[in-house]
Amino acid sequence: MTESPSTPEPKDPGSREDRFRYIGFDVFPKEIPRFWQSDKEAEEFRSQIVHGVGVSSIDRDFSLLHDEPMTRIDRVILTVAGALLVAGAIMPWVSYRTTAGTNFSMSWVGALGTLFGGLGTAFAGGLAVGLSALLSLVLVIGSPVLGAWILASVWRSAPSPEAHQMRLRLPLKLGYVLSFAGLAIGILALIGGRIPGFENWGLIDPGESYNLGTLAAMASYGPYIAMGMSLVAGVKSGDL
Repeated sequence: MTESPSTPEPKDPGSREDRFRYIGFDVFPKEIPRFWQSDKEAEEFRSQIVHGVGVSSIDRDFSLLHDEPMTRIDRVILTVAGALLVAGAIMPWVSYRTTAGTNFSMSWVGALGTLFGGLGTAFAGGLAVGLSALLSLVLVIGSPVLGAWILASVWRSAPSPEAHQMRLRLPLKLGYVLSFAGLAIGILALIGGRIPGFENWGLIDPGESYNLGTLAAMASYGPYIAMGMSLVAGVKSGDL
């Protein structure tokens, strides 16, 4: 006759304190600090539970529930960013020194008209050149529009803080679109191309070529400010 296997004896689970330390992987210090700030606070909390009046007073002053997504500093930063985007409409967007030794500058209005009128010619010089012109048009049109939208969203009254945040979220996220459009223009300029009649612009020895060096020589501070302020708006959208 074979002997039936004996049932193993259960292991000693140990003390209550050891079990809790095992469950928590001993991540807490040996002496856990007191949660309640005082006996009075603990008694007030128990009283709220008994009478069913809520537990809102348990919030601490340092709780993230009291953290303001839109602080006064954020409002100032977005106001400056929006104002600079709007001011891009009076800034020079193209500026370079001609082969004749004179300085040439083109305003936002001039850049807008040139891009509209020369979009077909740009695509005739290659896909990279055409896409660069198209994205430049997006950046030129979108900058003052986005700036005005941000200013209106920041300063227009809202029925609640939540409604204010929801109103700001979309225009701030669109800031990424304009900043990435500017980045894409630079990447496309690395590919380059040829623009028929480009030598008539009077740039220093450009021929008909379009590349990153030509773009850097032509761009004034207007597009850089537009891309920078758009990026500021996009980054802030992650806090809402």
